[in-house]
Amino acid sequence: MDTFNAGVQYNDFKGTVAADISDNVALADYLVSLGKAESDERVVGFRIASGENRGTPVTDVSLVAYLLRSAEFEPAPAAVRAVEVRVTPGEALAFFKRFDLVATRRGVDFSGTHVDGPHYD
Repeated sequence: MDTFNAGVQYNDFKGTVAADISDNVALADYLVSLGKAESDERVVGFRIASGENRGTPVTDVSLVAYLLRSAEFEPAPAAVRAVEVRVTPGEALAFFKRFDLVATRRGVDFSGTHVDGPHYD
């Protein structure tokens, strides 16, 4: 599995995700408060993952934050530091103003498909 691409054992569903940073709760500040990050580190990526599940409600997920110690934006950092925390799904989503994940079944082509029902534009 590529560190910066989502992947699970069978990849039955694959997709994309987009998120807007929360105006109220900063992931970096949360990590600093836990002693997992320094105040001069910025979050440049994240992963939210759930391990093997046998059909029961998920009470916690792994949130891995990729941290960069840099005063300026770096479009291609040579190295980042990863830290992990366990949080509830609700806590993980609280770090984002908006969060949108779309996954489609492997082998299904939706390029010409009309959606009849609720959808997000």
